[in-house]
Amino acid sequence: MAHFQPNSSPNTALALVLPESAMEAIQPLRSLYDAAAIKWPPHLNLFYPFVQPSDIESASDYLSDHLHTIFKVPLSIKFGSVEVFSGGKKRPSFLVLRPDKESEELIQDFYELISREFPEVRNAVTRKEFKPHLTIGQVYGGDSGKIFYFKRKFGMLCRAIGEVEAGLATMKRIDGKMTYVRTWGVNGYPFTLSPECVPGSVVKRHAWKYKTAVYESEEEEDEEFENEEDEQLVDKWEPVTITEGARTPGRSLTLSTYNVFVDTDNIGNQDSRWWAICKKLMASNSTVLCLQEVSDDCLEMIGNSWEVRRKYPYISHSPEKPLLRLRNCVILSSVPFSWEEVSTEIQGRSICVAKFDQFGYYTTPAPIEPEDEDSPGPPKIWQSLVIANVHLPAYHTDESVKNRTEYTARIKSYLDTTYPSNPVLIVGDTNIPNDDTISYAVSHNIITESSGAAYAALFPSGSYADAWLVAGEGLEGNTFDPTTNPLALENATNGSSIPIAPQRYDRIFLRLQGGENLLIREARVVLDVDVPPSSDHYMLTSKLSFLDSSKQPTPESLLPLPQTNLQDFDLISLLKSNSCFPTPDETALRHQAIASLTACLNGLTDLTTTPTATTDTAFSLRLVPVGSFGLGTYTSSSDTDILAIGSISTPLFWRIAKQRVKRFRGKAADSSTLTSLDALSVKIVRYVDATIPMLILLIGDKIRIDLQYTTAVSVLTHFDTIPFQPLNAPIWNLTVPTLKKLQAWRDLLFLLSRIPNLAKYRLAYRFIKLWAEKKGVYSSKFGFFGGVHISLLLARVSMLLPPTATASHLITAFFAHYSTTNWDDAIIAMPGTGKILRYQRATRDKMVILTINTPVINVAANATIHTVRTLSSELEKAAAKFEIDASFSDVVANFGVDASKEIPIGVNDFLEGYNRYIKVDVQFWGLNRQGGRALVGWVESRLVGLLVELGRQTPGLDARIWPGRFHETKSSQAEPAEEGTEDKQAKQEEVNELRGFYLVALSPSPTSSQMTKEEKRNGEAAFAAVLRNFETAVTKHKEKYDPSTSWISVSCVKPEEFVTEKGNIAELDLTMVWDGGEADENGDGIPDDEDSEEEEEDPNIADLLIDGEEVEEEDDFFGSLRKGSKKNKTNPTTGTPKNSGPTAKLRPSHEVFNRLKWDSKYDASAYVIGYEDRFRGVLEIGVDKWKTEMSDEEFVPMHRVVYFKERKTGEILWDREKRIDKIFGSGNKVDEKKKGKR
Repeated sequence: MAHFQPNSSPNTALALVLPESAMEAIQPLRSLYDAAAIKWPPHLNLFYPFVQPSDIESASDYLSDHLHTIFKVPLSIKFGSVEVFSGGKKRPSFLVLRPDKESEELIQDFYELISREFPEVRNAVTRKEFKPHLTIGQVYGGDSGKIFYFKRKFGMLCRAIGEVEAGLATMKRIDGKMTYVRTWGVNGYPFTLSPECVPGSVVKRHAWKYKTAVYESEEEEDEEFENEEDEQLVDKWEPVTITEGARTPGRSLTLSTYNVFVDTDNIGNQDSRWWAICKKLMASNSTVLCLQEVSDDCLEMIGNSWEVRRKYPYISHSPEKPLLRLRNCVILSSVPFSWEEVSTEIQGRSICVAKFDQFGYYTTPAPIEPEDEDSPGPPKIWQSLVIANVHLPAYHTDESVKNRTEYTARIKSYLDTTYPSNPVLIVGDTNIPNDDTISYAVSHNIITESSGAAYAALFPSGSYADAWLVAGEGLEGNTFDPTTNPLALENATNGSSIPIAPQRYDRIFLRLQGGENLLIREARVVLDVDVPPSSDHYMLTSKLSFLDSSKQPTPESLLPLPQTNLQDFDLISLLKSNSCFPTPDETALRHQAIASLTACLNGLTDLTTTPTATTDTAFSLRLVPVGSFGLGTYTSSSDTDILAIGSISTPLFWRIAKQRVKRFRGKAADSSTLTSLDALSVKIVRYVDATIPMLILLIGDKIRIDLQYTTAVSVLTHFDTIPFQPLNAPIWNLTVPTLKKLQAWRDLLFLLSRIPNLAKYRLAYRFIKLWAEKKGVYSSKFGFFGGVHISLLLARVSMLLPPTATASHLITAFFAHYSTTNWDDAIIAMPGTGKILRYQRATRDKMVILTINTPVINVAANATIHTVRTLSSELEKAAAKFEIDASFSDVVANFGVDASKEIPIGVNDFLEGYNRYIKVDVQFWGLNRQGGRALVGWVESRLVGLLVELGRQTPGLDARIWPGRFHETKSSQAEPAEEGTEDKQAKQEEVNELRGFYLVALSPSPTSSQMTKEEKRNGEAAFAAVLRNFETAVTKHKEKYDPSTSWISVSCVKPEEFVTEKGNIAELDLTMVWDGGEADENGDGIPDDEDSEEEEEDPNIADLLIDGEEVEEEDDFFGSLRKGSKKNKTNPTTGTPKNSGPTAKLRPSHEVFNRLKWDSKYDASAYVIGYEDRFRGVLEIGVDKWKTEMSDEEFVPMHRVVYFKERKTGEILWDREKRIDKIFGSGNKVDEKKKGKR
């Protein structure tokens, strides 16, 4: 026992001190939250104050001599909880770590023994009880939410620290800092603030990854850990060691930034929102994700999600360790990276600077004059991609603008100094408001003019490229939108001095210095369709690509950048006015439709079920969008093309698809209760049994999807690496039929990876398509441009222009280049493929536009002399307009008659601009609608042949076909009321009878003036023979043309002879009735090898043979079925009977319905409709109860109507089979004495 006088002033202490190894976990949080972090090491006080400063050495000597007899040190302790020592209203509350129960008892025993050795010191202690604790920080004015947050954060320290050996130390205050006098069981070490809390310091960090090897199965976990507490002691995350990997130039990546928003008012109850954040991360196809405002509980949930870990295996911060701040910047990545934390003095904020060695490009230093001429030049230097994840200060005050300026200056200074030649991206929530908001703040004296000007100087356009301004697409790029996001609205109204308006807070900047070889190809805002939204910000995503000099066109092959005064914003206005952009809701609905189809084909019941939980392991399936949706050039009216890639044979897939569609249940797209988590209904429209079979589906009664399928097991195996595979990779060593089915997807991947600026490309594409539609040159089946033609032609131009080309440049160059192209000799192929062109042009090829991948196909095979001539003429006219700086509207609009009397083209001008036309009349009145569609397809497929024959036989004529079907209708001025009703019915119902015609305009060719009279007479005879032969050819095909239900006529007419009745007019038939088809939920058109149509259960896929080879089927344009299949067999009870009697023209059922429904002379409730049900035969329903909306559950197509009759008398008023019509008097005449009743 020693006798020392206690000290009344806090200048000495006896404490348990944690070892230096614990500093890494503890000191960062202490540095930020504990005011004593710079004065004390991490410790647990035993006596504070201890002895007099003059006695501290003596007391230390005593302990050195006797401690081994008192207690064994160091003490092995663990911390188990966080406790709050309340400081009252005026003093801060202390948050401390308390030892667990076992450690508490150990320390208490040690304290009692030490107390006996220093009785005077013990007697001077005024506290009621001894509570050993490790102080981590102080909280001033903390409410319950704030205290909860800190307790949760500091609670993670208990596990991070683990079990430590705490030594004993005597300490003395010197110059305000406690210094070691003597230590036992621990080495004295210097302690300072953690570097990340010292402004200007840079701390090297490593990324983390999950230890998948430790947790391979549940059985291993059970064997290794006896209880949950033991498992918690094992670190599940480990640091990533960066090794030099493959450095491949020309790689692409997708970068996203997302402020996840930590709600400080509801900080302890955000788990549901964090899960929504996780689902959004799962849905993102990013390579790198930069997150802001990440809290501990958010990071923990991200780390616990195996789906997020699988997609982004690398993360900047360990989810097991507490984050330093309330709001933190975190990076998720699919590739390894290293990073640095750069601290600043601005509000304690830091910068997360990551380096990705897998992305970058090589540079060659300037050569030094060598002494030896044969010595090699300087080695190439790899410049890795650097991404800085930042979060600038908020609010709109002069002080906040000053903070932003200083923070940004620190970012730029560090990056320019450390990475002067690297490609650098600065990403995150910049809190930079839109220009209108800045102007308002200046004009209303919210900020000064100098502060307003400071915003533009943060990232000047001369030094930094804003990804949205370069390649933005869709809305205005607003990621913080109070008008659509309730969370943003709530935050915008809290103390804001500026008007509530959408803001483009989140941005992606590319530093131009070092960024010459990095292209910003696309930027878009990912709207949050969840209700309520997962964050007050939306995600901003950008696609970027590094240039590969080995794959770039040579300077000789590049196109010059055209000179134009046109601006892209004028182009956008024109496209918006013509409804060329889908709305955000339409885009979200298409994605939901694809998700619903994916769930349906995988045998799932809804969108929330995990595929692996229910699906057959032998059935692997991937759905990929192709066509305009995959390329991002679709409009509201576009179909969605989907390619399914699977592991089973094609016949088996269609059989399974049919069964699963029949069982799948979903909601209509127009349902008032529909949410983003609900599945949409899936219905089969029809199956097209062609060379490449296709299933046409209607999703949610609104979205049409054209589904194709191919078997490619090797592609499925390497699916995630497909975008990085070269064109000649071994994975593509597949059969030719399989490659043909995969070609659209492979070409799409090439375009998405090589087009320099996808946003500008899509703008240009939409304009060119609009121009082609307006001019009547948009239809690949008629030999004009189609979507694939424009995609390939425009992509070639975009690759041959400098990357800085705007959409206006692309459009101008497109018309200038192709208007001078000699189509007779030109072969349009994609540059940069690295393949030798081996296409042999055939005599029949009037235009050659080749696909990108093998097998190479000419997509313009339908082009004829006349269609090429028409296209060339329209291209030349547009190019001429652009040369004189015409506006986009002028180019799309009709040109008018100029000095050379060129004919203006538009629908009306086409109908009035020529003296002679070839008119091909087509009528169909049969009961089998499929036969009507087959007739339409047959005639349209032969029209190209008509143009070919005209080119061969009548060189004195120019022929121009309009790519659409016309029909005769009443003028709206003649009968506006009745016409409006009929027009509405035509759009909503299936019209039973087809009456339309196609027109080919005729005009003398430039060479006709040089023809002799005999040549002209011969030409007239040849022309008549061509029409005669064409009519004979289309009517002699018995499978396509049935004279008892169809009629085709070919004639040469004048404009006034288009119509048969006075007062009628000719106009385009836009109803698409005979180009689509009714929904067939039973999929009767799909070949089924089973005899039973009642089979509802899925076959056991694992027991069936996987057919890797596809058998090419006969190409039948309108879906006749396989030979020998059940649907080809004659069924006398359900087949369509041929009329052996007279075939007088019968008014269609919808006209009878309209008369009974709307004519005031009739009472709709007094009449009944008899219609054919697929399973129960003929049923009846009142005319007043008949549904005409396709979206209605009780909707029945009009072609199923069998008869109309009077309810009371049973008298038949209209009968399809007997061709009776007592309403209009059409059809067969009926003897009044033989009135029939049903």
